[in-house]
Order: sequence, then C-alpha cells, then structure tokens
Amino acid sequence: FETRSPSSPGAYAMSDALYASMPGWQAAIVKPFASVTGLPPGTVLFTLALFASLPLGFGFVCVPTPFLRNLYSLITGTLLSYFAFGRSTYQCFVFLVLSYATMFVTRKHCGVLVFLGSFGYLIALHATSASGESWKAGNIDITGLLMVLTLKVTACSLNYMDCGRVPPSERNPHLKKVAVETLPDFLEYAGWLLFPCTLVVGPAIEFREYHDWLHRKGHWGAASDVSNASKKAPPGLIRRYARVAWLVLYSSLFCVVHLVVMRYYTIDTTYLSPSWNEKSLLTKFWQLHMLGQGSRGKYFFCWVWAEASCVASGVGFGGYDETTKKPKWDVATNVKPMGVERAATFVEIPKNWNVKTGMWLRHYVYDRCTPAGKRPGFTQLLLTQIVSGVWHGLYAGYWLFFVSSAVFVHGSKGVYRWQKDQKTVPKKMMWALDFPLWVLTTVGLNYLCGAFMLVTYDQCMNAWGSVYFIPHLTVLGMVFFSETVGRAAAASAKKAKKELDAKTL
Repeated sequence: FETRSPSSPGAYAMSDALYASMPGWQAAIVKPFASVTGLPPGTVLFTLALFASLPLGFGFVCVPTPFLRNLYSLITGTLLSYFAFGRSTYQCFVFLVLSYATMFVTRKHCGVLVFLGSFGYLIALHATSASGESWKAGNIDITGLLMVLTLKVTACSLNYMDCGRVPPSERNPHLKKVAVETLPDFLEYAGWLLFPCTLVVGPAIEFREYHDWLHRKGHWGAASDVSNASKKAPPGLIRRYARVAWLVLYSSLFCVVHLVVMRYYTIDTTYLSPSWNEKSLLTKFWQLHMLGQGSRGKYFFCWVWAEASCVASGVGFGGYDETTKKPKWDVATNVKPMGVERAATFVEIPKNWNVKTGMWLRHYVYDRCTPAGKRPGFTQLLLTQIVSGVWHGLYAGYWLFFVSSAVFVHGSKGVYRWQKDQKTVPKKMMWALDFPLWVLTTVGLNYLCGAFMLVTYDQCMNAWGSVYFIPHLTVLGMVFFSETVGRAAAASAKKAKKELDAKTL
C-alpha cells in the first residue's frame, strides 16, 4: 500500500530492481497482480502474505498437540516470510539463534544484551537497506517483520531476566502476567517468534500468552483446569468464527477507504506536487487531512486483518469480561479505529493506535527509565518517543514525527487536565471545549503524518513550512498555557480541596 503514485519515477525504478532480484516463480505470481492493481511488486507480496495469514490461522484448529502446533507455526511462518521476502528470511533466524543463545548463556544480563543487540542489528539493517525510501515507494522489505521480532525478543529476554532476580511477591502486575520463569523450549520459542498470524504486520504477542494458549492454560484452558480463574471454557468455534467474519468485513472497509482516497491523494499529488505552494492554506489543510485519513486506512486494514487471523487460531481470545461476562478478543488487538478517529486529545491516540507497540514502549522503556519512587514526566516521554523513532528507522522524518508527538501529547495533556477542572461548565456544554481539541488532534495528527510518509528532513520541513507550522505553534501555545494557567489552576484547586477537607475534619 504505497504513499506515492505508482507512476512516480522512484516507484518504477525500485519495482524494476525488485523484479530483477526475484526468482522466476515469485515474479510469475506477482506480475499479474501488479499489472491489474497498479501496486508495486513489494506491496503485492506483502498483501498476499497478509491474506495468507488468515487461512494459516484457521489451520491451527486442525493441529492436535503443542509439539505439532509449534512445528506448524515454525514451518508456515518460515514459508510465509520466504514467499514475501525471499532469501532475506535468514535474518529471522539470526534474531532467533542469537537471542536464545544470550538467554541460555547469561540470565542475569540477557535482557539488556538482547535489547542492545537486537536494536543495533535492526538499526544497521535500516541503514543498509534504505528501508524508509523502499517503504515510501511501496516496496516493503523485511525490516518491518524484523521490527516485530525485535519487540518480541527484547520483551521475552527482559521478562526472563526479571523473573530470575525479582521474587514473585515483589513483582508488579505486568511482570506477573507475562512472567517467563524458565528458559523456553527452543522449538516453542522458534514457533512463537515466527508465529504466522502476526509475523507480517504484528502485533508482538508476549511469549507467556503464546505458551498458555499452546498448552491450553489460563483462560484458554478447560473450565476444570486449575489455572483457569474464570472456570469457563473458551467460546466454541461458531462464536470464534463469527468474530473472525466481523473483523474481516471491518478490515475490508478500511482497505476500500484507503484505495479510494489514494486514487486522488498521494504525496506526489499533494506535498511533492509542483503546484502545492500555489494552493490556498485552506486547500492545503484539506488535502493533507485527506491524505492522512487515507493513509491510516491501510494500517487499520492490516492490523484488523492480523487480529482476525489470531482470533481464527484461538490465541486472540482474551478471557471473559468481569462485568459483562462476555468473551474478549483483545490479545492481538493492535488498533481501535474509531478510538483514533474520535480522540479528543493526543493522549488518547496511543491507547488506540499501534496498541501493542505502545504497551511494549510503556512497560519496557517508559517505566524502566523512570527513577524508582518518582513520577514519569516529559523526559521519560521524550526518551520513549526517541526509542520509537529509532525502532522505525534512521530517517529524519521518523524522528521529527515522534519527537513532535511527544510535544503534542505533553501540550494536550496539560490543557485536557485544565479542561476537566472547569467545574463551572455544565456537562452538556463540555462539547464546546471538546470539539476544538478534537479538531486540533485530528488536523495535528494528519499534519504530523506528512513526516512519516516523506521521511527526509528537507521534504518534511518544506511540507510543514508550507502551512507555516501552524499546528506546531498552536501546541507550543498549549504547552505555555498548561505550564502557566493550567498549573496555577491545578494549584488553586488543590488548595481549595485541602481547605475543604480541613473544614470537614
């Protein structure tokens, strides 16, 4: 799913080079699809691999034992990667062997070593493969898959390291949930790492989740199983497949939206158009808004489709809701499209967008860089966003996007808190305060997306400069407001509460 027009010179050049590097059987499959759809060959391979993840997910139902399910996962995941990325698939086994060997050799330091080693390896691949330019042209390479593996190996090794030094009684709720008490079985580790349902686009499910599903423990177990706290068996195949059908339809809707919007709005017809600077400011904001909306559609489609594949396999079942008693299907939920579109502040976006990566950043970066006994602040937020930028690649556009996102989140958080403290505003009139924040969030997100699509520093700055950096300046104003008026209002409210409590006593 390209952000550039398929007819752009860069797209043609990369497509020709990719065809030349393909084996004959692969080119024979790709060329008919590419000629009909107009998509670059890399995008065709990626899309076909994504589609294949669904029937592979259904296939797990037919595999009877944990050993065979691990073997099935490893073989199908390897073949899926080879189909999409050819001989580059050997990189998956580099991650597999080196991360496992590190956990085997040194439990005390494996988390840190795997974190530094996998990120270093990924950064080197980003640099040597020029992944940003490839993805920009729609020719998706294996770096996206390896980004998912990076999250997996770092999470597993850190959890294994932590469980070796933190007694069970002192563990936080997250570590209790994802605990890796002993060195994983090698075949099970390999099957989890190359699990076909999440291999192409993620999300990165925890090893403990895969292990419990594989061995039918916890909420995946029978009602009589001692590890199943709910004492209810998982939903039957009819309910599971009904959920799969809904997710497939839902994801297809976003695929259609993306394809329709991208017929008219691409980076070549907007930011990179020779006539871009001749357009009015209002027209520019409208077009960048449409470009952002259409581009998000492809992510919605891919992640919801991957979620459907996980539900089909069974691993997507997340237990029963304690209140409604209805089944949850949230283990592999990586995006909540309506949550993104309705977000009134930037603070709400990470809760709904790339959810599993956000959880990884929260538990393995944000929380770990916060000093014990202290509240996290802007420094921790900025560091987390920098790690996210490095994970995506070395292109300036990624860094600009994530560093700017940190400022946008910080600014909107302060104003949101001030807004909620306005007790004099009737609840039915709160929309008057929410609506401007929603507009700023939507426009700001689509504005920032330009950096993610353009990737190079000069193009990003030219794109933002063409609309006079208005969203950036607005958010800086919000930061100033929250640090002055917002802090004063919070202090005043806190003082009033103390006085009221004193009178009550």
